[in-house]
Amino acid sequence: MNTIAVLTDFSERSVHATRFAMHMARKMKSKVLLFSMSTVPANLQHLVAAGELSYSSDSVSELADFTFRMGLELQNRSFPGACVPGLAFHGEGPEMVDIMTAIMQNNEINMIVTFPPGSDDLATYLLSDACNRIIDWATVPVLVVPESAAVRNFEKIAFASQLHEEDIHSIAELGGLMENFAAELMVAHLNEDPSDVRIQAAEKQLNRDLYQKLDCGGFYFRSIPDTDIQKDWSWLSANKKTDLLAVVQGPREQMARFFKRGQHSLVTYHITIPVLILPQRP
Repeated sequence: MNTIAVLTDFSERSVHATRFAMHMARKMKSKVLLFSMSTVPANLQHLVAAGELSYSSDSVSELADFTFRMGLELQNRSFPGACVPGLAFHGEGPEMVDIMTAIMQNNEINMIVTFPPGSDDLATYLLSDACNRIIDWATVPVLVVPESAAVRNFEKIAFASQLHEEDIHSIAELGGLMENFAAELMVAHLNEDPSDVRIQAAEKQLNRDLYQKLDCGGFYFRSIPDTDIQKDWSWLSANKKTDLLAVVQGPREQMARFFKRGQHSLVTYHITIPVLILPQRP
């Protein structure tokens, strides 16, 4: 059985991310494995590593208690006789290098769930070194769940394409989510130059590949003009509100340019839905 790994620090934001993961696990017939992230402040971690500062935390017992409480909540929110996903915790860590090593050595884990810590908004966290460490290390999709994300079934998933040939493999990888949630998939390309014939040809090729290479329905392609100077996230709400945004990991400059859209001196349009970062596939 597949497993969803959830990174937690026992904050309210991580509680929400855990609830989100448990809901997904129920639909995906997966297990949930909880990990405790280090609570040592980043500016002090080098002192702990050097032995210049002692730091003790009973993180294992705290994680065990957290797992029990979340499991009890899951049971209480489930109908009698309903299938409830297994919930367990990993006792090692809580340093990120130990967590990611354990995750990558577990062949059953097919997704990592994390959240923006502290007061970070989703875009700020996605572009942070902390998040990029997780994404760079992971060989499975990483789902970042903001506190604003409603715990409900996905009805519409959006995949932001860069018109790479490998995109078709990433879109195929989303087929499992589409099937489990009976969701539709909008494959979107934000076209900054609609008059470019090379871009037009690449869009037509991707549209053909969707129907010729993928043996599933429920997806469609949209070329979205993206020529306004002030860019926002309104395209995610076209026709029907998007519940999940999926993108393939790219160079940091490209990711920064994409997730900073909507951030201007006069107004900031925050992205409020979960974002799934897919690893690059051959």
